[in-house]
Amino acid sequence: MTTTRTAGVLAAAVVLLAGCGGGGNDFADQPPKDIAKAAAADMKDLKSLRMQGDLTTSGQKIGVDMQITTSGDCQGSITVTGGTAQIVSSGGQAYMKPDKSFWESQAPGQAAQIEAVVGDKWVVIPSGSGLDSACDLTKMLDGIGSNPGSNPSDAPTAATADSVAGQDAVKLSGKDNSGKPVVAWVATDDPHYILKLQVTQGSEPGIITFSDFDKTVTVQAPPSDQVIDLSKLGG
Repeated sequence: MTTTRTAGVLAAAVVLLAGCGGGGNDFADQPPKDIAKAAAADMKDLKSLRMQGDLTTSGQKIGVDMQITTSGDCQGSITVTGGTAQIVSSGGQAYMKPDKSFWESQAPGQAAQIEAVVGDKWVVIPSGSGLDSACDLTKMLDGIGSNPGSNPSDAPTAATADSVAGQDAVKLSGKDNSGKPVVAWVATDDPHYILKLQVTQGSEPGIITFSDFDKTVTVQAPPSDQVIDLSKLGG
């Protein structure tokens, strides 16, 4: 569901950063492909980061605030139509703890029944939900630079000086494989991480910012007595 949308926006960064090249002294003055190459290399060295932002899919706005790691563990929250669900994934198992508004927006016909059973406990998220990919930083960034130059739209075509939250950045503009505009802001200072990503068209537009690069993320699964597996209820 919503977690697959997050992975989709990250995939746009992979496409934009697939170009390569060489040369240049001042980072901001280098050709767009060289800037993308530097960003790709530095992002692939990361062990963790935090991503925050808003996505829209099928007319529904989704808020995301997640810490993700290369080990596949993550924690944070997603917000839809005023409702919020806390998310934890640890050791290959994912859990969520939605509030009342979340259940009412995502399962309106069953919300009252689910709330009566779940209360304030965590719910097991079934495998195959897409959260395993959305929580694994390695999987998200694995395609960066893996097939450079395979398509003219794979690489950025313009670079301009800009800033993100007061941090100097280079704004890279390009298109994904389907021709939709994609913009990425890359830190001017070393390491050249992606600070922000924007997809403005298509079925999954959104803006995501990245921070807390390589900060320690300690994720703990909820206690077993605070977890309910809805798939095992009701016979």
